[in-house]
Amino acid sequence: MPKARFAVVSVLLLLVAQLASGAACVNRFVSRKEGPRQMVTLLTGKLTFQEAQALAKAITAKQSPPIEWVDDSGKSVAKQMGALNVIRPMPVGCDGKTSGVVMIVTFATLSSPAKKINIKLDANTTVVFEEQAQ
Repeated sequence: MPKARFAVVSVLLLLVAQLASGAACVNRFVSRKEGPRQMVTLLTGKLTFQEAQALAKAITAKQSPPIEWVDDSGKSVAKQMGALNVIRPMPVGCDGKTSGVVMIVTFATLSSPAKKINIKLDANTTVVFEEQAQ
């Protein structure tokens, strides 16, 4: 795992450790620019690790559309480029789920998310992620 990804995952692990005891639904992100791409690490309780793995597999098999970054009105900012990397489960769940997931998605865009980002996971699920303070 590259050092930058390890650092991002480490920050998210610290967040989870702080929130795990009585956590409400958590949807956080950290991003970094790599040339004309945005590498966005997402921590969400909206998907379990297994659901995220199934989503990644369906996207790879073209059975599901790629993840999309949308603006507040639902208009596409950028679509997922490359594979969805499902990193690890997290002990923070939403909507009755007992756990969540950390995953990394790459978007082909020069735009940088700030403070919040809307991620469309599928046709029926758009999640608002807040930027994790560094």
